[in-house]
Amino acid sequence: MNWPNGAQATVVLLAASFCLCERALSRHCEFFRGLEVAIALLQWLPLACLAVWYGTFMLRTWRLNCLLVIGLLLTAFRACFAGDAVEPSTDFYILLAGATLGRGAKVLLNNEDSNQCNNCREQTRASQADFRKFLIGLIGVLALSSWWHWNDADSFYRGPRWTGFWNDPNVYGMLMAAGLVLAIGLLAQSGRGKLGRRRFLPILLVVLAGMMGLGLVCSYSRGAWLGTTVGLLYLARAYRKFKWRYVLPGIAVLAAAAFFFWSATPDNAPWYVKRMDFGRPSAQHRVAAWRGALEMMRDHPFGVGWNRAEEIYRNNYSPPEDGGAAITTNDYLMLGTQLGWPGLICFSAYAALCFRNRPHLVATDMRRLHLKSAESQPPHVGCYGSTGETPGGTPDETPALRCACRAGALAMLVGFWFDGGLFTLPTAAVFWILLELGAVRGGVFTGVLHEVALFAGAPSAGCATADQTKHAAGIENGLALAHISLFRGLREKLGRFCW
Repeated sequence: MNWPNGAQATVVLLAASFCLCERALSRHCEFFRGLEVAIALLQWLPLACLAVWYGTFMLRTWRLNCLLVIGLLLTAFRACFAGDAVEPSTDFYILLAGATLGRGAKVLLNNEDSNQCNNCREQTRASQADFRKFLIGLIGVLALSSWWHWNDADSFYRGPRWTGFWNDPNVYGMLMAAGLVLAIGLLAQSGRGKLGRRRFLPILLVVLAGMMGLGLVCSYSRGAWLGTTVGLLYLARAYRKFKWRYVLPGIAVLAAAAFFFWSATPDNAPWYVKRMDFGRPSAQHRVAAWRGALEMMRDHPFGVGWNRAEEIYRNNYSPPEDGGAAITTNDYLMLGTQLGWPGLICFSAYAALCFRNRPHLVATDMRRLHLKSAESQPPHVGCYGSTGETPGGTPDETPALRCACRAGALAMLVGFWFDGGLFTLPTAAVFWILLELGAVRGGVFTGVLHEVALFAGAPSAGCATADQTKHAAGIENGLALAHISLFRGLREKLGRFCW
């Protein structure tokens, strides 16, 4: 085992576990309660430390899309001084802490540099093993917390829905959704490769997935249910199992059920039946909040500042009775109302770029062409061959693991629209970790270069022979010259238009 890399994966897992269990620790441990008070008193110093850490990690993994995160954090910093605010908001703490933890996980797990050719045999195997073990450890932490419930007297929710370590069933459901999708993604990956001495892993993942699946059902979080469905459909598409003839009947059944229960449940109906009624205030208040938030974004395009959106919505946009807090359940609209359109666009664009091209698992047609062209080539000596294997015949697991991370992050992105969670420490930490670990490696045009090079017969990563190296370099140089010519043409047209 590579002890330094194993220690780094352990550090990331401990940091994620601390964020997940932060509420339980602060409730039942005097030391952590005092630590939170000390951090709150320091105000700007913890933010400066987090900014320094994030800048360090970002320089280690610099890509052009990092500019979008910088824009998001700058708009968040500017929102701290909107109105009469003179101190940072807790939401800003959580946003910066989550982004820092995700970027740190990307650096410490060597996820960004796992395809380099230095000591390829040992480094590749160690990086894949640490990546996989971290994900299994994260699934284990989520599964263990799924059946562990606290009965706090000061919890704002005391209903029958499961909440786990947290006092919000929607946060609990979203974490169970991410863990369940991630476990199923690892199950699909283990079913495609050679298990070897890991034959017990599928059994373990099935047990953990069953625990989180039960917790997801008992959370009765409709946003988490929808997010789980979207994440599983993403996995099905990645493994070429997605069929519209199976999806459309399910959509028709759900639409019929929503129409059947719409405003049709009496007040004495069981609570779980009322959850199926989208005509009740719990759903209608959110729709009214979406409309009010869009109007607020129209009136305040650069945001109203932290912690002011709910108050302005209550006072100026006529929400339904007892429905003012519903605006906080949509993180996208909270970003738009608090940080303005720039913050919302930066976050949405960065998240979209992490999903900007197809998972490598679905490029089977191009890979077949590449395999045919590789039959006549000498054997590869780089770190990844044309068959998607590391030296020594070990299957390349990194694309499948990244695909599972993207599916979990996608499930949470869907849940953010309905239930919030981007400004809650447990969900924010898990989301940013999965998003960064699942992000496609490289800059904006790297995915295009990879697909074109793969189609043309060049190795996907790491070079084998001198001819293949020159061939791949020629393709990349040609595309770079095409981009330069395009930009020059646009510049000349813009100059003629201005004159």
